[in-house]
Amino acid sequence: MGHRTHAAQLLFVFVFSTAALSAYAAVYRCGTNYQDTPCAGGKTIQAEDPRSAQQQAEAARAVQKDAAMAEALQKQRVQQEAQRAKEQQAAYKVHLAQEAAAAKQAKAQAALAAKAEAQRQKELKPRKVTTRKTPAPKASAAQGR
Repeated sequence: MGHRTHAAQLLFVFVFSTAALSAYAAVYRCGTNYQDTPCAGGKTIQAEDPRSAQQQAEAARAVQKDAAMAEALQKQRVQQEAQRAKEQQAAYKVHLAQEAAAAKQAKAQAALAAKAEAQRQKELKPRKVTTRKTPAPKASAAQGR
């Protein structure tokens, strides 16, 4: 925002100096404002530039140089802001990818924990005990001995 203010100030100085160079129009003081049109109660003030033509030309060149520099600085700032935006977007994409990987890992761990819990519950379940009836020894084989 500082660059805009500086550029606006330079533009104002440039416009004001070129207006003063082109013609010594009457300037009216209307309260605390200055303007080129008369107003009620306004006073005409002397607004001639006491500088020589060479000094005025040097001042105009300096203003143009400053305006060009302000424009270059603004262009540089815009490029830097665009670069920062790209970097922030890339960092955000990395962040999203990390979050997705963490969520996937958490889901896998939860699935393993659920499987382990199911196995534990299965092991804790009382088993139905079945007794086998063993065949009784045949009487004839036992008697023959």
